[in-house]
Amino acid sequence: MALDPRISSVAGRLGRLIPRRLPSWWTWPYVAWTLGCFAFFLVITFPHDLLVRRWVDQFAAQSGWQVRYAKVWLRPWNGYHLSSVELIAPGADVQPWVSLGEITLRPSWRVLVGGGVMPITFAAAAYGGSLDGVVQPTALDLEWSDLHLAQYPRLTSLVEGAWTGDVSGSVTLKGTGDLRALEGAGKVSLRKAALTGGKIQGFTVPDLHFASGDGDFTVGSGRVEVRQLKLSGSEVDVDARGQVFLGQGSNPATTNLSVNLKPIPGANPNLEPMLLVMKGNQRPPNGIYTTTLYGPLNSLRTR
Repeated sequence: MALDPRISSVAGRLGRLIPRRLPSWWTWPYVAWTLGCFAFFLVITFPHDLLVRRWVDQFAAQSGWQVRYAKVWLRPWNGYHLSSVELIAPGADVQPWVSLGEITLRPSWRVLVGGGVMPITFAAAAYGGSLDGVVQPTALDLEWSDLHLAQYPRLTSLVEGAWTGDVSGSVTLKGTGDLRALEGAGKVSLRKAALTGGKIQGFTVPDLHFASGDGDFTVGSGRVEVRQLKLSGSEVDVDARGQVFLGQGSNPATTNLSVNLKPIPGANPNLEPMLLVMKGNQRPPNGIYTTTLYGPLNSLRTR
C-alpha cells in the first residue's frame, strides 16, 4: 500500500536530520549551543503580552475584577512580571483597590499541557511592604505584611492628617463577581500607628498613637463583620465591633461600628473634653465612652 504523499514528504524532511554516521564527540557542544540559542530566541520573541492578556481576560470573566497593567515580560526563573498594575472591583467604582508598581505571576504548570492557567501564585512589593497569595477560579488566599498606612489612598482619604504605622494580615475569600457575593474570613494586626494633625469634616482630632492593634473579621452577605478590633494607645484604648456594608454600583460602602474609647489618664488633656462634648457632657461611670461610627466611608459621622 502506497504512503500518502504528504506523509512521505514529511518523512523525507525528517530524514535529513538523521546523521548517516555517529557524530564525533566535539559535535555535541555545538548541538547544545544551537539548542540553547533556539530556546533563548524563542523566549525573547514569544508574544508574552498576548498570553498574559488572555489570562487576565479569563480572570475577569470568572471573577468580575479587572486587572490593568502597562508592560509584561518573562523571567524564566521566577515567572511573568507586570508593571503599573491596578485591580478594579466590579461596578461603578473606578478607584483601584490595589495599585502596584510591579507584580510577579506564576501560573499553574498545567498551562504547559494546554490546561487551565489557575491557580496563579503572585507576589509583589506594595505600599512599603509586601503582598503574596494564590488566585483560583472561585477563591483567593491573600497575605500582606508591613504595609504603610500612609501609602494607601483609600485609607488616608477617610480622615485628613498624617498617618504612620504598618498593617499586616491575611484573608481567605470564596466566590465570584461582585464584592457582595464574596464569603470568607481574615485577621489584621497594626504596629506603631499614629494619626497626627487629623480632621474629620472640619473638626480637629487630637493626635493619637497606637503601639499595637489586632482584629479579626468575616465576609459574607454583602458586608464585612468586624468581630473584634482592639487598639492599645498612648492616649486612648479602642475596642470596636460592627459592620461595613459593601457598596454596589454607584452606592459607596457604608459602616456601622460600635466603638468603646477608654482615655489614658493625663495622656492628652484635649481628648476627654472632646469625648464629653460628643456624649452631651455626661461622663460615663466606668470611664469608657461609647460611640457609633456610621455612614459612607468617605464621610463618617458619630452619634
